[in-house]
Amino acid sequence: MPDNDNIGSTSAVYNDVTRDNIAPFFKDIRDIISRAKFVAIDTEFTGLVLSNASRLFRFNTAEWVTRATDMKEKYKAMANIAKTHALLSMGVSVYSRRHVSVPGSFNVNNFNFTLQAQNSHLINPSSVSFLARNGFDLTKQAAKGIRFFSGPNPDPVVVKTEEINEEGRMIREIFLDLVRLRKPLVIHNGLFDLVYLYQSFFGPLPDTYESFVYDLHEMFPGGIYDTKVIVEGADPTTASFLAYAYHKSERIQRRRALADESALDIRLRNRLKDETPKPSEPQPAAASSKAGTQQYCSDFAVRGHCKLDQKCPLSHDINFILDCQEREEGVAGDSAIGAGNVTIANKPASVTKRKRDNDDPSEGNSKRRASESALDITGVSSVLSSTVLENGAGNDGVLSSEKQAVSDADTDTSNDTDDTDSTDDTDHTSTSSEGIDAPALNSSIETMYHTAAYDAFMTGYVFASCQMLLHEKLGQYKNKVYLMGRSGTPLLIKASMYATNSITYRQTMDRIVKAEKKILNGPETSTSETKSPSGTTTSDQN
Repeated sequence: MPDNDNIGSTSAVYNDVTRDNIAPFFKDIRDIISRAKFVAIDTEFTGLVLSNASRLFRFNTAEWVTRATDMKEKYKAMANIAKTHALLSMGVSVYSRRHVSVPGSFNVNNFNFTLQAQNSHLINPSSVSFLARNGFDLTKQAAKGIRFFSGPNPDPVVVKTEEINEEGRMIREIFLDLVRLRKPLVIHNGLFDLVYLYQSFFGPLPDTYESFVYDLHEMFPGGIYDTKVIVEGADPTTASFLAYAYHKSERIQRRRALADESALDIRLRNRLKDETPKPSEPQPAAASSKAGTQQYCSDFAVRGHCKLDQKCPLSHDINFILDCQEREEGVAGDSAIGAGNVTIANKPASVTKRKRDNDDPSEGNSKRRASESALDITGVSSVLSSTVLENGAGNDGVLSSEKQAVSDADTDTSNDTDDTDSTDDTDHTSTSSEGIDAPALNSSIETMYHTAAYDAFMTGYVFASCQMLLHEKLGQYKNKVYLMGRSGTPLLIKASMYATNSITYRQTMDRIVKAEKKILNGPETSTSETKSPSGTTTSDQN
């Protein structure tokens, strides 16, 4: 049995896909996606807003307000951003069923695609600075990013360098496999992710948001699920930023497993065989302070960010925050599900005051997110009792529920030293808790190596946990996407009778169908009939 010191010290189980290895991985990645029960995605990009643009561009800034309350104005602004900025990386977490007869039993494959758009594009300094502070390797992105041209319609741009053409074709086909899959696509506060992905790999964004929504409805018939909407709907009194939702979900599942109730049983699959092994991920250092005076940042606990960032003297450690909150709330067991809501037993009245104010502009960044938690995917297993890491995790190769019956207070610990009772003159707030081990330093937490794959995995885990807890009630959240600036009023992804598919959708789907016919029929077949990803049957006479 591995001890707790070894748990979480193994190398992260995800596949780092760059221009150097996308070719040998291409077929395996597509095969894995084809077996998915659902797929979770996350992206990193060069900007959320337009700020201080040069007058030479002559932008009409009124058309770039991404937090507009009017949906037509909001979509136009988001489309403008996606058309002029670029994706930097895409995380894909593929959840496939391991045991059909066992609910919550999944194999999980995680992929991080480092990308490099070949179109000239804008870069928002604050967005890139945020990513750099949180470990995103911009040098690697410049040297090894998978090269592609944004906005193919209906065929990709072709240049003289064949390697660039092939890289673009492969990453585009991988995204289109998510469309062909016809299974649920899971995001967290992911409207901007969808806008960027459409523009980058599907085609030029439609002129109207009605056509964009219609296209999404047809592209993903299995439904789009936004875990931020699910978490807020299931428990309106709790924080809903990604790392908090993830760590809370894993605690719920751990308690269920320890109580011999049905719980998530996840096997993180090993890396693809051709990849060079990665070194172990760094573990955050522990803070030093006296027991009984530990404090966590209430702003961060509610919103997933605080104005002081790494300079904040209070803890941003999610597990420490949850330890404190569970002690305050007297949580001794699993959350109960009733009438579609997640309810914590013995919740004091003060907890209801922790309703989120997610209309802060940094919510988009707080989702993205290494600042949310000291997380690496192997570190997941240090607190996730029902996760198994295959091949090289712990002393004997696996981490299973039997090997990880850890207590609720399993956060990072430190020796007792002098207290650092720092304060400031802002309206920053803190909460203290006695008898709970010291949290990790914020500077260590927020500089952990960060990839979109981590966030995609966490997003998928939250969804899988909600599947198990909500059962058929999960359906009420299908095709509802969180809208920044309009909390409580999600965007409904549905085919309106007053709208139609965009030209981009029709052209791209036509190209997909023709390509599938060519593969299925071969050169000697004269008549073909196949189904498009949207489910319509077409025939062609050669």
